[in-house]
Amino acid sequence: ATNEIYTLSLHDALPISEERFKRGDTDGNGALQLTDGIRILNTLFMGAAMPVCLDAADTDDNGVVQLTDGIVIFQFLFVGGTVPAEPGPFACGGDPTDDDIDCEAYDGC
Repeated sequence: ATNEIYTLSLHDALPISEERFKRGDTDGNGALQLTDGIRILNTLFMGAAMPVCLDAADTDDNGVVQLTDGIVIFQFLFVGGTVPAEPGPFACGGDPTDDDIDCEAYDGC
C-alpha cells in the first residue's frame, strides 16, 4: 500500500455536469459588459439565439432568462447596482440554485 495524498479544490467538489461561469456574462468572454445586457434583449425581443450558458444569463438567478436580467446588468454597469446571485460577475463558480435552466458551455473561466 502506498501513502498517497489527494487534495480537492472547490472546483473538484462540484458535480461533473455543473459548468462554472460568471453571473451575467452571457457571451462567455469572462467579463460583464454592455454587450451582455444587449444580448439578453436581442434574445428576448429580436429572436437572437439563446446563450449557451443560461445560468450566466439568468443574472438575478430566479430560474428564468427575462428582461430583468438585462436590467440588472445595466444597473450594475451604470448606476452602481449589484448582481444579487452567486457566483457573481468576478468569480467563477457553479449555480447554487436548483432550477430548470442549465449551462451547456462557458469559456470565460
